[in-house]
Amino acid sequence: MRKLILTLLLLPLTASLFSQSIDDVKKFAILQKWDEAKTNVDKFLSVEKNQKNAEGWYYKGYIYSELSKLPNYAGTDVRMQAFDAFKKYQELDPKNALMKEGENVEYFVIYNGYFDDAVARYNEKKYGDAFNDFKNALTVEEFIRSKNYSYKGFSFPALDTQLIQNVALAALQNKDSANAVTYYQKLADAKVKSENFLDTYRFLIDYYNTKNDSANRDKYLAISKELYPAEPYWEDYEWKFAGKDPQKKEEVLAKYPASYTLYYNYAAELFNELYAAEKQPADYAAREAKLESMTQKAIDIDKSRPEGNLLMARILNNKVFDLSDAYSAIKGNKPDDVKKKNDLMAQINSTYDKLLTYATTVYNIYDGKQSLKPFEKGNFKMAANLILGYWEYKKDAAKIKQYQDKMKSLD
Repeated sequence: MRKLILTLLLLPLTASLFSQSIDDVKKFAILQKWDEAKTNVDKFLSVEKNQKNAEGWYYKGYIYSELSKLPNYAGTDVRMQAFDAFKKYQELDPKNALMKEGENVEYFVIYNGYFDDAVARYNEKKYGDAFNDFKNALTVEEFIRSKNYSYKGFSFPALDTQLIQNVALAALQNKDSANAVTYYQKLADAKVKSENFLDTYRFLIDYYNTKNDSANRDKYLAISKELYPAEPYWEDYEWKFAGKDPQKKEEVLAKYPASYTLYYNYAAELFNELYAAEKQPADYAAREAKLESMTQKAIDIDKSRPEGNLLMARILNNKVFDLSDAYSAIKGNKPDDVKKKNDLMAQINSTYDKLLTYATTVYNIYDGKQSLKPFEKGNFKMAANLILGYWEYKKDAAKIKQYQDKMKSLD
């Protein structure tokens, strides 16, 4: 909220209709002798009959509010006691005679005190204290709003998104995720939307996923997709939540048929599972076919992306090795053996030619860039090495030197 300039005026000393001690309370308050005023008001309210004295509660609120500003009361609950005392006063005096004329400024003073202390504690990195002060500021604000109070034309918003976010952030900085969730949920349940609140939804999704609470996780994922439909995060989350379940993965792919990232990531997973395995799986051929299919779908979605093309070149390079192993395994010279070897050689040549096409696409993309990030340079070298392997297979000395030189320049 904007900073309020608050004026809190103490009522003039008048003859008391009750005991002399209420006048003592007022006297010390007027003299701003706050410790003596506190002693007297506490003593006054400790008498059972005085506990129904509205004026006594008002002065307790006023005195305790002033005490909360003093360094020696820092970290105590005197400000909250002041808040409770003012509420007690209003219960005992429905006409609100002592606060109405000042537009109930006493509550706004308490709010400001909490808010200012919270900001100071946060800047000092005392996040636990900042959380408590922000939370108390919100408690006071919600009370003020519930009473429809305003001061000098200012009213609190129906939902103070900034303050709620501050409460949550202080909790988060204090490594208190449980409390952070409580306040982030206030924002998410209200479907607050702006770029500043995007991380709120991501935090809730991640939090409930770690807690294995799929109901709340999916609830906030659905709200997130509704509010931020263009963000790419949501499909990544759905993919992550599908886990190792092939059917769920296929369902996610079906929901996002134009997602290059999903198809590429799936293909990368399949690549690692297939070629990193110590033992070749029984359904190797079927897995390899699926791997090629997923990679080609990614490429079809966006041919200009080098990653998909490089992955396909690497898949084809592995196929060349498999075909070469199969070729070398044939030792006989019978017509049937010769035919098998010729067929395999044709497949090797065809696969190598395809590999060259994809690897060259990657090479040209990176070669056309003015500068490369480290991972791009790594991909560039990988593409150049695959092309070099092709020309070594073809025994083309000029091409071999061209790509050897390129490899050296990338080191």
